[in-house]
Amino acid sequence: MRGLPEAPGSGRAARTRGTRGRGRAFALGAAGLAMALVAGAATPAVAGGGTVGDPQPELTHFRVGASGGNGSGAVLPNGNLVLATPSKTATTITVCVLHPGGRSCASTATLSANKVGGQDTFYGTVEVVAFGGSNVAVVALDCCNIGPDGAVIFDSADGGRTFSALKKAGTIASIGAATFAGGSVVVGSVSQGGLQVQALAPVPSTPQMSYAVPVGGVDGNTSLATYHDGVLVASDNTKTTYVEYAKAGSGLNTTASYTRVGTFPNELVTAVSGNALLTDPGGSLTGGERLRFFNGTSFGQPIRVPDARLGDDGYFAMQETGSTAHVFFLGRRNGYDVFEENKANGHPWSPLREFGAAIASTSLMPVLGPTGAGVLYATAGSPLLAQPILNAQSVRAVFAAPRVKAGRTGVLHAYTSPSFSKPLVVTLEQLRSGRWYPVRSIRTTTASIRFNVPGRTATYRVVVNLIPGYYEYGYSNAATLTAVP
Repeated sequence: MRGLPEAPGSGRAARTRGTRGRGRAFALGAAGLAMALVAGAATPAVAGGGTVGDPQPELTHFRVGASGGNGSGAVLPNGNLVLATPSKTATTITVCVLHPGGRSCASTATLSANKVGGQDTFYGTVEVVAFGGSNVAVVALDCCNIGPDGAVIFDSADGGRTFSALKKAGTIASIGAATFAGGSVVVGSVSQGGLQVQALAPVPSTPQMSYAVPVGGVDGNTSLATYHDGVLVASDNTKTTYVEYAKAGSGLNTTASYTRVGTFPNELVTAVSGNALLTDPGGSLTGGERLRFFNGTSFGQPIRVPDARLGDDGYFAMQETGSTAHVFFLGRRNGYDVFEENKANGHPWSPLREFGAAIASTSLMPVLGPTGAGVLYATAGSPLLAQPILNAQSVRAVFAAPRVKAGRTGVLHAYTSPSFSKPLVVTLEQLRSGRWYPVRSIRTTTASIRFNVPGRTATYRVVVNLIPGYYEYGYSNAATLTAVP
């Protein structure tokens, strides 16, 4: 029997984003999310009778803000998620703290751009970086009264509830990606005349003046990841993807610290996360993304990301948790539904999971903890929405004897996977007139559960609720007991 999953780590949650700047943005309606559930799943029961939720209520999206621009998120060691996005006017940043399983912001904070000598605005992507314990930084480019190259940081020591005043942090020309490595908040430029990378103090006292330029010429899309406490930087010049690697302990603000580890012609950067790289061949929005894994010196062979049933996929995003790369995309011929599939190096692709077309956004940002649970944050939209991404459970129910003499006790066995040493809630439900009604609930730590039921003809199922915010409800198959004279 395993213990509870580890709390999500303090490293950057998602150094990924969907394809930007190419093709039209998507705007989806607010229909309910629909998910392809595992076999035997059913809608959840409500105390007092009836069913609600199609799909399960814990999988429906929820609102975390009114509107905004390109934002991001991070997961803290206690499991809390910190989401941040600039306002529509880009003069402020809104920070939302979510508790695991929560469906609204537990706290919010508003961060303002510089107002000395006029009103500044935030330019580019707002990046959230967790750097240990309850420490988290929000880094953005403040433009233009403190200078056109003004990286600023707001730092928090209480998990994102409150923040310091704006602190000048660096001189990078723009910010399109960030990660935490070697004790520094490392940021990369986007859409510049040359790729810039700058390592900033998470709690700066003076601005960092130097930065590295690993790639000259044109810098289009950029994504950063931490690998063995070094930094992987993926960028493209709108034609070719280049990947540079600076090992741990190297001077991240020195160009010579970066070594070319990959060149991929006719492919554009979608995301790099952990040791996984996702690229977009030819800048196409019609699927065919390529996934590669880094081994410390080079990348392996490209692996094509499987399409949805009707093909024509687009607007990809990716985050690696542990050794598993989670890929998200829209099926543009599937009603703009959101899909997720994942793959570990050397393992087959998981089955596709499908979510309905319910996110209005131009950017999807996975914010996942080490178990792969978290949210898909829809930024640059109105409203700002979060789609829960939860791990699945398997539940199987079977009667020891499906036929018993009337009046004798029937024995229903239920088996759950995964199993944990901490208690989980298991509910026995009975089907009456097409609706599921709870019979009784128990708390248990075992993967094998036994229920005694009256010796009369009836249909039952077992529902398992394990660690809200990490796992879906698990629904067993329906099992029927038949009473005979």
